[in-house]
Amino acid sequence: MNLSTDNPKKDTKYDLIKILFVLFIPYIALSIGQNGFLGLLPFVREEFVLSRVQIGYYSTSFFIGAALISVFTGIIVDKIGPKKGMLLGIGLLGAFLLIHGLSPTYNFLLLMGFLAGFGFSLITPSVTKAVILTTTREKRAISMGFTQTGFGIGGMVGASFLPFLGNILGWRITVLLTAVFILLIGPLIFKLYQEKNYIKNIVDIPENQGEKRSSFRYHILSLIKNKSLFRLCVLGIIFGISEGSTLSHFVVFLSEDLNMTKVMAGVGFATLHLGGMIGLIICGSFSDRFYQTDRRKSLFIIEFSTGIVFLFIGLLLTHPSMSLTLVFILSFILGFFVLGWPGVYLTSVGEFAGSNKAGLATGFALLMIRIGMLLSPTIFGYIADIQSHYQYSWLFFGLLITISSLFFLKD
Repeated sequence: MNLSTDNPKKDTKYDLIKILFVLFIPYIALSIGQNGFLGLLPFVREEFVLSRVQIGYYSTSFFIGAALISVFTGIIVDKIGPKKGMLLGIGLLGAFLLIHGLSPTYNFLLLMGFLAGFGFSLITPSVTKAVILTTTREKRAISMGFTQTGFGIGGMVGASFLPFLGNILGWRITVLLTAVFILLIGPLIFKLYQEKNYIKNIVDIPENQGEKRSSFRYHILSLIKNKSLFRLCVLGIIFGISEGSTLSHFVVFLSEDLNMTKVMAGVGFATLHLGGMIGLIICGSFSDRFYQTDRRKSLFIIEFSTGIVFLFIGLLLTHPSMSLTLVFILSFILGFFVLGWPGVYLTSVGEFAGSNKAGLATGFALLMIRIGMLLSPTIFGYIADIQSHYQYSWLFFGLLITISSLFFLKD
């Protein structure tokens, strides 16, 4: 369906660049809040005297909150539009992160992480729907990947700068300052994102114009009946497992298993996000160029490669004598795959669903992703606690991800 008016190619390139720069700002806020706090977990662990399993509880709580309302936030975004969805998500994330810094106990901190997940859950479907509405199929995956480089940039800044700041000011003051920064991004989005001006380009996803407003149950059933879309959403569990386990434990893994200082572990975490930022662009471009009509193949390549890197780390990156250069190289490669998939994945979900149900489908896909994210940190940490190191965690999850990718390749 072509929703363009007049000359659809006029100013399209300029408008596309402009909207993409605006849409990657919410991901900066999201990533600084989420990954910046994860970079501070060694400080939190010291204050509350936590085990590796307890460290994993934070991400689990965060993603339980996000998962519980994933489908509903997709419907909310479909109704109120991308702009209001982004503003609401940023506001909730910033507000509950602000309370993080005042937490008297670790259990209270887990509750705030749970509530912050609500804001997290609104941002991704909002940005995804905006990209689906303003880009053509030929540029969609790389456009989605570009917006999510904001996640990589925010992760790099949060992971490298916040631990450094935490060393000086303490983790509580650092979190409070971070929350204020996130809240200030809201007015910036309100000013820069003029929704009616942007949603005027080609939307080449077919829609059923005769479809009437239906019940929530009807939309969910229609989504499940779309076997290709449903299977794609289920794949999100595996991607969620790889990302959730890595982000939750990587800083602690570097600081304890490899004896890196907290600040250097933060730099390693930032390197992971740098790899993810590059991965988003390259994976998106690769999918647009070679697998535009069947993005499942590019998703298989990404997932299989992720499993191999997990196995490689489990075999080689568990020796304290490992050189820093090699640690950073492998951190970059791990981030390339673990954080480089969302652009291609969310584009695939949006294309299968159609622009009129992009928010709902994205919300359902995010529910699957977050199931993986909320389960994996605790299991990853539990295995590590049993062995007193992370080697078998990497090996077990590496095998799981690799084998799962082979099943997904089948039609």
